[in-house]
Amino acid sequence: MGSKVEDFLTATEEQQIIAAIRKAERTTSGEIRVHLESHCAGDAYARAQEIFHLLKMDNTKDENGILFYIAVTDRKFAIIGDYGIHQHVGDDFWVSI
Repeated sequence: MGSKVEDFLTATEEQQIIAAIRKAERTTSGEIRVHLESHCAGDAYARAQEIFHLLKMDNTKDENGILFYIAVTDRKFAIIGDYGIHQHVGDDFWVSI
C-alpha cells in the first residue's frame, strides 16, 4: 500500500494536472509546479518558500514562477508566486486564494 502522498491523486488525476500545467504554460511565460509531501511540521507558507527556493523557482528569467504546495496528511496548502507574478496579479489575488 502506498503512502498518503502517493494515494492522494489517481494516475488519471495526475495526468490531468500535468496537462493543465502544460496548457497554462503555453499561454504564459510563467513556470508552474505542484509539490506534494506528506507532512509539514510548521507553517505551510514558510515550507512552500523553502521548496520554491530548493526547486530554483526563484531563478526564472522573468521572476514568474508559481508553486502550489500541499502537505497531504497535515491538510496544509500554500501558493507561492515570484515577484513577476505578484506584479501582475497584486495583493487582492493572493488574499482571495
